[in-house]
Amino acid sequence: MALVLELRNKARATVDGFFCSSSPDIRPVGDIDSGGWYINVSEPLRVIYCAGVGLDMSFEVALAKMAAEPVLVFDPSPTGIATVEKSDITNIKFFPVGLAVHSGSIEFSLPKDAAEGSYSVVQDGVETIQFDCYDLGTIMSTNGDSYIDLLKMDIEGFEFDIVNQLLDQCIPVRQLCVEFHSWLRPGQTLKTIARLHRAGYRLIHKKRGDYTFLLDESRYAELQRSHSQQPA
Repeated sequence: MALVLELRNKARATVDGFFCSSSPDIRPVGDIDSGGWYINVSEPLRVIYCAGVGLDMSFEVALAKMAAEPVLVFDPSPTGIATVEKSDITNIKFFPVGLAVHSGSIEFSLPKDAAEGSYSVVQDGVETIQFDCYDLGTIMSTNGDSYIDLLKMDIEGFEFDIVNQLLDQCIPVRQLCVEFHSWLRPGQTLKTIARLHRAGYRLIHKKRGDYTFLLDESRYAELQRSHSQQPA
């Protein structure tokens, strides 16, 4: 059984490798074996939003050391709040709210594994709880941001609707780090990736369910110009 698992993991790593850029600008940030990500570091990072902390925020802590301005972190769950409380949050602004497509009180399913502590989109037969959430546009408006250099989402099934919303609203997001929870929203992952590709995003790194996308620079500049001209 252990051998089968090892071979399966090697096969996954080989497949993932086909989607990983060899550019020296793509570098690991944070603890890659836990909550870290590979990102493009060719441009300065100023506006950074991270939704979903879970049990590890090494990525956010490392980003905060690189960023010119505070990293904005969002997680309404007891799991995320506990992680933040025991972490170095220098140059981090933490908000105990969730990211969703609508602002208000949103229903979440309780963790199936209490030790892992992930609160997710509503699942059949699982007890629920409500958390305060805000949509991306509202958060940006509140913080006076017209674009996002990097958006990270590890939000247990809510990511699909938010990606579609940011594409619908032409929100300028240069770099997107997102974990797709395929088992929570069957059939959505490939559709979402295809839509990102059509919108100008290029997959620069993949590790299992973790995907890093980079928007074409000309398209990013176009979205920034368009978004800045919209009425407040």
